[in-house]
Order: sequence, then C-alpha cells, then structure tokens
Amino acid sequence: MQPIPVDSVAEAAGASPTRAEDADHARKQQLLDAFHQFEKSFKQRFPVVWWGTLIGPWLVTFFVAVAIYLLAGARFFWQMLTASAVAFFFAGRFAIPLDAVANLKGLDLLEPWHMFWMVTYQDVMVALFMAFHVGFLFKLPKIGPKIAELTVDGEMILSLQPWMRKATFFGLIAFIAFPLAATGSVGGAIFGRLLGLSRWATFWGSVIGAVIGNGAMLYLSKVMLALFPENSLLVKLGGPAIIVVIIVMLERRYRAMKRQFLEVRELHAEEHAAAQRNAD
Repeated sequence: MQPIPVDSVAEAAGASPTRAEDADHARKQQLLDAFHQFEKSFKQRFPVVWWGTLIGPWLVTFFVAVAIYLLAGARFFWQMLTASAVAFFFAGRFAIPLDAVANLKGLDLLEPWHMFWMVTYQDVMVALFMAFHVGFLFKLPKIGPKIAELTVDGEMILSLQPWMRKATFFGLIAFIAFPLAATGSVGGAIFGRLLGLSRWATFWGSVIGAVIGNGAMLYLSKVMLALFPENSLLVKLGGPAIIVVIIVMLERRYRAMKRQFLEVRELHAEEHAAAQRNAD
C-alpha cells in the first residue's frame, strides 16, 4: 500500500490551490477514496475476515461483559463499566493512574492493573475495527468530518517528526504510544494509511503501541502509589484534579501546536499560489 503524500500542498490538492482549504479538502477526499476503495475490494476478496472484523469486536465485547458479570459479580461489573466509559470518552489511558490516585468510593474494587487490562482491551478492539473499517465512519454525518480532521494531526506529526515516515511500522508504534486523544486507534488507522502500511500492520502497530503506552501508565501508577499512599492528604484532596490538569494541559499544548501548523501551512499555500500566478 502506497503512502499518501503530505509534503506538498500543491501535490496533495492535485492542482494549484488558491487557499489551504482547497488542499485540505483534496487531501481528505484522497484519503477517503483510498479507504472506500480498500473496503470495497477487501469485502469482495475476504468476506469472512471483513465481517469478522466488523462484527467480531462487538460480539467478543458482549461475551466478555457477560463473563465479568457472572464471574466477578454485579458490583465489580458496574464499576468496570463506569471506568470503561470514563476511559473511552474522556481519560483514555490516563484512567490507569487516575484510578491509582483518585481513591474513588464508587470504584473501590478496581486496581490499576484492572484498568490496564480494560484500557488495553478497548485499544485492541477499537484498533481491530478501525484498521479495516475506518472508511465506514467517514460516511457518518457528524462523526465523519471529525475523523477526517485527524488527517491534519497525522500530517503535523510527520512534519515535526519526519523520521516516522522512514521508520513506518515503528513510527506508528511511537505515534500510538504517546498519550493524546489524536493518537488513539482512530488516529492510528489514518496515520498508518499516511505511512503506507497494510491494514494488518496498522492493527498490530496500534496494539503494540497501546501496550507500551498503557504499560508506561501502569508503571506510573505504581510509582504514584509508592510516593503517595491512598490515605495521604495529597491523594484525598487533589489526586483526581492532578490527573485532570495534566490531561487538559497536554491537550491545550497539542491544540496550540496544531493551530500553528495550520497557520504555517496556509501561509505556504498562499505563497505557492502567488508564485504560480506571477509565473503565469
């Protein structure tokens, strides 16, 4: 699978753009067409694998949930379900150290290693679905445009860390392991396509990156528990707040870098368009 070029705004647009938005639209459409073409051909060639990766994660998750309910009890099940929602919609892998320092009464049965396996399971199932079917999400009215925006994140990372394009598979692992919202399995599926990786390589790269990132968070949890026992004043008063502040600061810093990247790219596009007009 060939990587999608991101080095030149003009090349990505397929023409001489007058605005960076034209290049963005062309680039996203190019990526969307690539995903649609892959899903169409993959479904025709390997229908069993196609349906398995589409439905399998949901079925496996259902049976895992039933097993947890029957083997661990209703109280543990509901606590795990609550923690899963927090990790999926807000905290991501930061849910692992959050459980270590939060000392929440409603999640008293959960240990950091429980959170590690829960977050890792989420990452594996999402990676399996996204590596093969992220093109399906592009079609959804409200979700599709938001996912398409992740192409900008991938391009920004490649511009800041060009070694990732040469490292390909290991670049994807590093991308996934870093704890940001844009570097999850959804962003990893798009990033893998930008690197020209196959869907299975994207899946395994996402899994390995997730295990490394989650393992680092588990280690951080053990360090935090050693430094700040559950009955310490810091944990009782500000444990959850510390984790939330870290998440917010990382995301704000990342968004600022992204805005700067877009401004610079738009300026380059305008300069390129002006140079071509002068040449004509």
